[in-house]
Amino acid sequence: MTRRIPFVLVLVSAAMAIPASTASAAGGDVTVMSRNIYLGADIISLAAARNLDAFKVNAEAMYGTVKATNFPARAVGLAAEIKASRPELIGLQEAATWRTGPAGDPAAATKVDYDFTKLLLAALKKQGLKYSVLVDQTEFDFEAPTTTQDVRLTMHDVILVCGDSKIKIGKTSKSRYKALVEIPTPAGLAKVYRGWTAVDASVGGRTFKFVNTHLEAYGDAVRASQAKELFAAGGPLSSKTKPAILLGDLNSDPTAGDASADAYKVFTGAGMKNVFGTKRVQTFGMDEKLINPKPTSNVWIDHILYSPSKNFTVRSKGIVGSKPFRKVAPLWASDHMGVVAKLRVK
Repeated sequence: MTRRIPFVLVLVSAAMAIPASTASAAGGDVTVMSRNIYLGADIISLAAARNLDAFKVNAEAMYGTVKATNFPARAVGLAAEIKASRPELIGLQEAATWRTGPAGDPAAATKVDYDFTKLLLAALKKQGLKYSVLVDQTEFDFEAPTTTQDVRLTMHDVILVCGDSKIKIGKTSKSRYKALVEIPTPAGLAKVYRGWTAVDASVGGRTFKFVNTHLEAYGDAVRASQAKELFAAGGPLSSKTKPAILLGDLNSDPTAGDASADAYKVFTGAGMKNVFGTKRVQTFGMDEKLINPKPTSNVWIDHILYSPSKNFTVRSKGIVGSKPFRKVAPLWASDHMGVVAKLRVK
């Protein structure tokens, strides 16, 4: 005699037969990278010029350094790093646009000499990689005279996404910080705007906020205020419960032992964890012209942080750009090293 098994029992038995790993498969891994790609010269020295004539001479030399640090060549080295790491999401800082115009022209300079983001995307394409811009935030924008022409620098924070990524992309957002440094120069007042870019993303059905930022380099109090703005109402990290990954050049070394570490304390005070834990790593230290065969200083200011910690597992982490990418100047792809990590979102 054949006994009929009730249909409901068949469903229950089938569900119990599914491996536990499949039944709880929600979530997944995401690889992220923070990369300050270096604007090409140290511009803060221009503020020390005694008068406009001295400023023009210094600015001419500064733009010569930008040309010598050769971003089109450096973009090839950066693309090779990205190809080796294959991050789905990349936060870029100091993605500069350099424009020039006739000397003394009151109109804004419009001739583009270097667009770092476009040059990097072109280098990535040559490597067979499909990346595109998700968010681009315009920040510092200043034009100054040199002895031969006017030069305009526009800084950007940019989020790139891999076209072959399994990550699902949602709403994007961006903003400038209210806190900023204003630097008087013989060529006018330079307002150093900084900001952040962000995107809501998901992997395996688990959502998270991805935030990229570049905090102030010259001003401990301003830097700490900018960090607090990220957590304030309207900031990308205002939610205390939504999983978030924050990365960027924070210009704050937690091991510094002085006020420069205050911004980093804002993040740890909010419960964020570093992918390296408390283990100190080096992420900055090349010379301005990128010609020294070894780093000239040892600083930890580029970070990947996450919270709440229960929603993430650090699967791997590493430093890129810690060795020269070629044997002729410029030797380094940037004056910074990059930070990359694979995180399990759960």
